[in-house]
Amino acid sequence: MSAGWSDHLVVRPLTVDDAREVVGWQYGGPWQIYNLTGDDELPSAVDGYRAVADASNGRLVGFFCTGPEARVPGIAADPGIIDLGVGMDPRWVGKGHGKQFGSAVLTELRRDHPSTPVRAVIQAWNARSRQLVRQLGFAECAEHSCIQDGRPVAYVVAMLPVSA
Repeated sequence: MSAGWSDHLVVRPLTVDDAREVVGWQYGGPWQIYNLTGDDELPSAVDGYRAVADASNGRLVGFFCTGPEARVPGIAADPGIIDLGVGMDPRWVGKGHGKQFGSAVLTELRRDHPSTPVRAVIQAWNARSRQLVRQLGFAECAEHSCIQDGRPVAYVVAMLPVSA
């Protein structure tokens, strides 16, 4: 594990301070697409956002959202599926913590929704995230394209069955 990374993560409500921190995160390279701008609304627990934090000190390491906030344009809501979106502090991205982070998120979802499949939609170019969802038990099942910010974006749809 990287210095400063916790061996134990907890999920808690996303606070306003957490949301402000998330908006300040800046990803490099092609991941810049995930940077939020001042025009974006602050993520909110009311909108289905939860914080993933270091259990020992409460420090935010990432977040996840479910429902409408996790869906990309053109993906229909399905009451029998949980739509999931995640974000990790860029200081930890690419350092081997994704599986632990994702497992903390899925443990929380399974606690609250033990018999509901989970859907994740990943930008098609993002091989690292696609590999992670496969490691977590998701299976890629479809492709999806839409227009975002005036340009076409290709996605891969991945499903996590109830048994995973």
